[in-house]
Amino acid sequence: MPRTRLKRQPEYPYSTSLDVRVADLNYGGHLGFDRLLGLAHQARVQLFSQLDASELDLGDGKTGVVVSDLVVNYVGEAFLNDRLTFYLAPLEIGKGSFRLAHRVVHQDGKPVALIDIGLVAFDLAQHSPTVLPEPFRRRLSALSENTK
Repeated sequence: MPRTRLKRQPEYPYSTSLDVRVADLNYGGHLGFDRLLGLAHQARVQLFSQLDASELDLGDGKTGVVVSDLVVNYVGEAFLNDRLTFYLAPLEIGKGSFRLAHRVVHQDGKPVALIDIGLVAFDLAQHSPTVLPEPFRRRLSALSENTK
């Protein structure tokens, strides 16, 4: 099966640091793949907060986001109490969706992973895809301008 290879973005305008906790370890003693995604989720929640939004409310009281797809390329390991920096860059901002590129780096500067997550605007009451609220889309686009 061919491998999907993500490319590092030239710029990641948002970053946050998170620590690897004991609950994040797998039976091999290092950061589990599922827990890496949980940490990426936490980084996304923090980014949305900076954009005055949440995953359940992009600012209009009815629109949230759902994950449509994701790709992870692992390139390194992380262990208990390691500090990881998650660098995020919004990409491909469309009418009703966008992508978030993540670059995960260990405190010693070594890369841990590249992650690409597709997100779709979702009307939570109607349970259907919808358009991104324009104020959120503008804030996301302004942040995205830093990746060019």
